[in-house]
Amino acid sequence: GYDVQAELDEITALARQQEDTDSAERGWRGLRQPWVRPALIVGCGIAAFTQLSGIEMIIYYAPTILTDNGFPQADALRISVALGLVYLVMMIVGLWIVDKVGRRRLTLVMVPGAAISLFALGALYVTGHGTRAYVPAIVGCLLAFMFFNAGGLQLMGWLTGSEIHPLSVRSAATSVQSATLWSTNLLITLTLLTMISAFGVGQVFWIYALFNVAAWLFVWRRMPELTGRSLEDIERHLKERKFRPRDFARS
Repeated sequence: GYDVQAELDEITALARQQEDTDSAERGWRGLRQPWVRPALIVGCGIAAFTQLSGIEMIIYYAPTILTDNGFPQADALRISVALGLVYLVMMIVGLWIVDKVGRRRLTLVMVPGAAISLFALGALYVTGHGTRAYVPAIVGCLLAFMFFNAGGLQLMGWLTGSEIHPLSVRSAATSVQSATLWSTNLLITLTLLTMISAFGVGQVFWIYALFNVAAWLFVWRRMPELTGRSLEDIERHLKERKFRPRDFARS
């Protein structure tokens, strides 16, 4: 006859097996899955480059860099306030236009401007023009950098964490992305003044300009255009191992 208990035992075993499978695919354990890795690489890469792009160098040490090169402290502080205002305005503008322009496109357009600003700023110091006589040029480069950096790469650093990671691992993946961002921030904080002492202000600006070049290449090669994509569509591309920019362009 029909064995009810055997049927219940089988259902229970299947439920436990499904629960174990779900547990292995969620949270911190789920980050080990190969199909999740491309999103984690893009998210952590963008997070690291938001700091390596030079934003923290400018925000934290602009007054020190300026006063060490002959600027009065009051002028240096006014420039820092102006940089903060540009940052705020460009973050708001970026949020307003990002869905119209596209996340990947906006980043690829803005990052070169930040790189050029830092190359120009470095050239002023390397050629001996980083003095009060060239205040307009120095301030112009600083404001231009903030304009391009805040409206592009910085914006992506906060958007990608909420969009790119699958729901089953989003909390853990976002934690890793945040840890990457703040670890890079700490590294810059600990090493920046040492780098300036070793290489000089202008050369350090050039180093961070090269990081912007690397950021552009990373976005171009690894970050797909996520604008207009549902979270389910992004996850489907991950599971199908189709998470390169060209894969999103075809579908």
